[in-house]
Amino acid sequence: MGLEEVWRIREAEIYPALFGGEQRGIFPLSPELFAGKFGVKEIDPRWPFYGVFEHGPTKQRPFWLYATSGYSNPWDQDDDAYDPSAQSGAGIEFILATTERGDWAIRCLQNLLAYDLVLSAGYFEGREPLEEGDRIPLGSPIDGKENCLIRGVILSRASSLPADFNLPSGQVGFLTFTGVTDRERDFAKENGTDALIARLQPLGFFPLTDPHRASII
Repeated sequence: MGLEEVWRIREAEIYPALFGGEQRGIFPLSPELFAGKFGVKEIDPRWPFYGVFEHGPTKQRPFWLYATSGYSNPWDQDDDAYDPSAQSGAGIEFILATTERGDWAIRCLQNLLAYDLVLSAGYFEGREPLEEGDRIPLGSPIDGKENCLIRGVILSRASSLPADFNLPSGQVGFLTFTGVTDRERDFAKENGTDALIARLQPLGFFPLTDPHRASII
């Protein structure tokens, strides 16, 4: 079993089983995204094969879910060296859950995925790859609308969403982006991301991103 079969298993079997719902296929990263957003013109040739899947609501999950695909590809692992007890590829994929369907959600997750790729490749000296607990400013409203107050995200694990999955090439965990306002992000800087989550969750604003909500801080 090689890379292409592992890839197929994730996208054609595991994701539909985990997330279900209506799909529109994968939305891949483009070289133009890296050049226009991050000024990176020479990219890893594998990056355009990363992308984002959209999964519509189901009876069990009444909201939209967006998931990355590609980070868990065992790019550098030999087929005969696959270890189901180790991690597959980078060992992670990202999730964004939203109250509504929107191309903005696809673009947001594409941008965050691309950002982590350039961080991991060392393009921004002194900046480390994204990790659990991080607070990331987006620089603009998450849905592109001027009156939207959600202008940043936090990165965490969410017990109410799938936590992980297994590929023949190894294990993969999910990390979830949740939209926050500038004031909420400032609160998290002072008090920690977990403290903000403790305030958002009872109100239904974690891990679900609602671009229309007001700030709770």
